[in-house]
Amino acid sequence: MSNNGGGNNLSFLDLLQEFRVVREVATFAQQAWSWPIARTTSRAQSILLIPGFMAGDATLYPFANWLRTRGHQVHFSGMLANTDCPRRAVDRLSGILTNLAAKTGGKLIIIGHSLGGIYARELARRHPELVEQVILLGSPIRDPQKNSHPFVKMLAMLTYRMHESGCHCPGELATVCGINGDAPPPGIRETLIYSKSDGVVDWASCIEAGALVEAVEVNSTHCGIPYNLDTLRIIRERIEKTAVMRETQAQMQSP
Repeated sequence: MSNNGGGNNLSFLDLLQEFRVVREVATFAQQAWSWPIARTTSRAQSILLIPGFMAGDATLYPFANWLRTRGHQVHFSGMLANTDCPRRAVDRLSGILTNLAAKTGGKLIIIGHSLGGIYARELARRHPELVEQVILLGSPIRDPQKNSHPFVKMLAMLTYRMHESGCHCPGELATVCGINGDAPPPGIRETLIYSKSDGVVDWASCIEAGALVEAVEVNSTHCGIPYNLDTLRIIRERIEKTAVMRETQAQMQSP
């Protein structure tokens, strides 16, 4: 897939190939039986999950179950479907993040799929003191309107018009209601997981550069990235390695 024309180069065939997600989820499920007997991490983390556009928390339940079998504490966005005005959605998620940080007494890791990753990145920018790191799964952070499949653009426009009367950001669809402009990375650790087989967004739009930014490629559909076995390995390494780094820093700073 060329990225010269952004999402306009994504065809109906690309979207059709997203049905490969069935096989990816089946492979994920085949591994699930061994998770309860696998060794759990000794460094449990608090994690907030945010689903993609038009998806709800339920789409991430199996992924959340895997995280829990590793010993982590998982929290959800409260979304039945991610179709609300993005600015309003992020404002609400800011409240959820603040409450969770107060309840857990520490920073959270935020993992977002697709549009959920754009929200995660914005939350980290607004609340760097509450976020340990963000992990974005197939999130078109660079010009998402241009770099999404035409069919997805049409759905986004329809949902935008549905909420237009209660949304105070007219004309800002290109910047996701103003929450995804040209601002630099949030300044905390950021892992960008993308796939060149993505049939929904242009994979090149999922990458940015920064001192604390790391982009990692997997072979997956867009919808299947949360259930890709390489994705699970990368996430396990990132969130558990972060805990080790934090403990080491605390030991070095202690008298």
